[in-house]
Amino acid sequence: MIANEVLAQLKDIDTPPVAGPWPPAPGWWLLAALVTGLLVLGGIWLWRWHRRTAPRRDALARLDRLGIAPEQAGTEWYAALNRLLKQAAIHLYPEQNPEALSGRGWQDFLARTSDMPPEQWQPLVEACYRPNVGITPPQAQELASRWIRRQRW
Repeated sequence: MIANEVLAQLKDIDTPPVAGPWPPAPGWWLLAALVTGLLVLGGIWLWRWHRRTAPRRDALARLDRLGIAPEQAGTEWYAALNRLLKQAAIHLYPEQNPEALSGRGWQDFLARTSDMPPEQWQPLVEACYRPNVGITPPQAQELASRWIRRQRW
């Protein structure tokens, strides 16, 4: 009978309580830290890229504001377009002293810093000094836009 008394004192096995969602396992903490770090680094890279390309966006916006009204397509309009390109060049290539260039030197500089031959730049550069050089304002604006977009900002 002693065995029955001992058996009567036995209880069922207690199961542990169900694990709650908090605190997460260490692997989740590592994953959260990794994702947070990547988000911070991505944000810093995006901010730097945005700041670095701000001059290009500014130059393109000024180019759009320059417009292509046919009555403005005189030498003054072409001079303003060349001035815009020169301001961008001063920002991009300060060591090459582009502000001192004019005529053939400015044409060679534009060709050297783009993927186009000097002959394509000649009408744009000469349009500041002579009317009717063979380049229309839309062509000139497209040429300038192409040069601005292809630069390393």
